[in-house]
Amino acid sequence: MITNQKHLISWSLVEGGADGRKVMRDPALTKPYLYHMLEWRYAKLIFQTDKLRLSPVRSWQDPYERWWCDGLFNRPGPLLGFQPYGSCWTTGAHDEPRWRMAGFGPEKKTPIVRIRCRVDAMVDSAKGLITDSVGSAFLGRVQYRGERTLVRLAQSVAEGSKKEVTRMAATMLLQKRRAFKFEDEVRLLWLDKQALREGVYIDIEAKTFIDQVMITPHASPTETASIKREIKPFGVPCLASGLLNSPR
Repeated sequence: MITNQKHLISWSLVEGGADGRKVMRDPALTKPYLYHMLEWRYAKLIFQTDKLRLSPVRSWQDPYERWWCDGLFNRPGPLLGFQPYGSCWTTGAHDEPRWRMAGFGPEKKTPIVRIRCRVDAMVDSAKGLITDSVGSAFLGRVQYRGERTLVRLAQSVAEGSKKEVTRMAATMLLQKRRAFKFEDEVRLLWLDKQALREGVYIDIEAKTFIDQVMITPHASPTETASIKREIKPFGVPCLASGLLNSPR
């Protein structure tokens, strides 16, 4: 259990029912927009399918994330049996290093783009999950801590109360080392007790859920033109980042 008040997120209930289904929002999330960088081939898939994927937290490649997830969900305690899924976003919109960190690597096959949505649209989309599934959705800001504090928090989970256990799980999944504070990360999380699957999908209307697409400044003119051409049928504003343009 998180015993120190400074570690708590004062979750606000958006929608819920008597069977434990609920959508909750972090009231500290006050900025209106969220941003997510991904390869264009995956962004295009969102438009084509009208679905937003939340991936299993257990599948995330970051060694820290794996250690943290194992410590929370793979040992005796109130979180045992829960399956966490998530999608990572940011409130940061103007930092060029984000493009470089997200955009390069041997696995990248298409240029990256940045999609934007409103926080309210994200919350509304999460309501659809509790219509068809028993579980809990949380949208909140990541909190950045020192490693010693994180270890103490992980150790405290085994002693936690079984009441409001999903709130505790979501709060813990929003804890991260201070070294990552520059990310300004926001996470949409889903927790349930179903068998682990390859993802949880939220039904959205992509052309209204996503209100802007921005193309990496590292894309070639040909790549930029191709992406703009492919996004045009969806009617969503598409911009090419001018971050690296020479001053005039």
